[in-house]
Amino acid sequence: MNNGGWLDIRFRIHLLFWAVIGVSVLTGHFLEVITLFVIVLIHELGHVAMARELGWRVQEVQLLPFGGVATVENSYATDPLDEIAVALAGPFMNMVMMAASYLFWYTGVWTEEWSRFFLVSNATIALFNLLPIWPLDGGRIVLAMLCWFMSYRQAALVSLAGSTLLAGILVGVSGLDLKLNLLIIGLYLLAMNIQSFLRFPYQFFRFLVEKYGRRQEEAAVQAIRVRPEETVLAVSHKLRRGRSHLFYVQGAGLLAEEQLLHALLFEQKHDAAVGKLL
Repeated sequence: MNNGGWLDIRFRIHLLFWAVIGVSVLTGHFLEVITLFVIVLIHELGHVAMARELGWRVQEVQLLPFGGVATVENSYATDPLDEIAVALAGPFMNMVMMAASYLFWYTGVWTEEWSRFFLVSNATIALFNLLPIWPLDGGRIVLAMLCWFMSYRQAALVSLAGSTLLAGILVGVSGLDLKLNLLIIGLYLLAMNIQSFLRFPYQFFRFLVEKYGRRQEEAAVQAIRVRPEETVLAVSHKLRRGRSHLFYVQGAGLLAEEQLLHALLFEQKHDAAVGKLL
């Protein structure tokens, strides 16, 4: 695993990446393979550029044997529309490169064969990333859209359930058709979704921490009616992404989101009734 820094971003190259490069050299496809990884890198840099524009902190960009991934900090509690913008920035860069391939062919810089390879490669990478499977761009978009209609916890669990099912279908179909590349990618996506399910309590905790630390002055305020006997933890499950909440505790009064999160995160009052916070 190689580490590097550029513009305060850590770049990592998976060890198996070098194995793929070695195989490409032995089979005479080095130029095609390295071009695919350049396309993936530019795709990921599209995500990085949009994330930075929105004020997100980008931790690293990792090149994998079959693609890449950009890791971003403090993005769980952001506005869903921002998440969609970041997710679409990658495929947008593929569209730009597709237009460039046509321009280079039209001006005679590239041959028709190479231009077609570059165009088809970009289209394939863009469309594959738009599949509604976490953590692909399409899976992130689905999660963001669900957050408009559901609490963050409910949206994330529904999204992960759908992603796991689709990843399993991808594994089954590619296995029946003996498509080794798709099978490996499908198995990786399936493993990622299973791992995300197992780690979801940690992910939800990060959401709560980010929500407490994020300034909510510009966020739309949403009022939620709760019963006084509901626990602090149960009420936290109602929190939505990109919203500031005001809880109306029946028969007791109003409870601000900050009060709820402080009681949950710092006072360890997970099982306390919200009515007792007033």
